[in-house]
Amino acid sequence: MGQDLDPRATGVFLTAEAALLEARIRILQEAIDEVSTRIERSTKRLRRLREQSHGNPAERPRNRRPRPIPPSPTRSPVTNDPSAPHPVHTAEVPLTKG
Repeated sequence: MGQDLDPRATGVFLTAEAALLEARIRILQEAIDEVSTRIERSTKRLRRLREQSHGNPAERPRNRRPRPIPPSPTRSPVTNDPSAPHPVHTAEVPLTKG
């Protein structure tokens, strides 16, 4: 248990361990660089797709309005409050005109 380690063997072991860690760092850095490149390509692709589907804002006619967002079925259409009862989900709203 209380073994004395040879200083030369310890130095060789630590040098080998350092080389192994440096190799792992290089591998991880290459993987990070690859992911960064893929993110940049995906960002550019998404930007092009958005411009194709919505048109470039500078080229969009001024009288064209963006599409309205449909009301949420879980929020009151009057107050936009999620705690307020929605008329579709209450029994107080008649289903037929009487």
